[in-house]
Amino acid sequence: MSAYRYQSTGTRSRALMAAMLALVPGMGAVYNHQNVKAVVHFFTVVGLFQLTKLHLASGLFALAGFACYIYSIIDAHRTAQLIARGESAAVDEERFKRALIRRAPALGVIFIVGGVLFVINILKPLALLALAKLFPVLLILLGGYLLTRYFKRSPENVEPDYPPRAPYSLVPGSAGDRSSERVRRLSRPGQG
Repeated sequence: MSAYRYQSTGTRSRALMAAMLALVPGMGAVYNHQNVKAVVHFFTVVGLFQLTKLHLASGLFALAGFACYIYSIIDAHRTAQLIARGESAAVDEERFKRALIRRAPALGVIFIVGGVLFVINILKPLALLALAKLFPVLLILLGGYLLTRYFKRSPENVEPDYPPRAPYSLVPGSAGDRSSERVRRLSRPGQG
């Protein structure tokens, strides 16, 4: 019973330490040896609080930043408990990486929208003029993306735009085929 009590106390103290360190965004994950998660937690919390300076839905960004901050503390506490019970930090980190990969397109859109909002905020006095100047840059980026994606495809993965068809023939079958002989016989009236 004392070994269980010691393990339980060790689990609690490790989890408490992770939660206390997580008061600085990302440090709880660093304590749990999860560097990717630490970077994501830090940039998410700090980035959302930085977006409040845009004065465009700043309350929404503040609420989202606060929610992510609380989540990072809870996640550091939960992960420290799992590690103390014997689960590998690397396994949890891999699970987190796979979840990020699945959400990569949505995250990309979020980053682009956030970046555009920052650019608009920086160029506020000339916002409409600045957006018109950014349009060619956006076209270049889109074109580069499309070309890169096109050239990265392997030849085996390229699907034809239309289903392949046999060449059109007025007479079915080939010249030496029995079916073409039958067509010739049928096409001559009075023979058969």
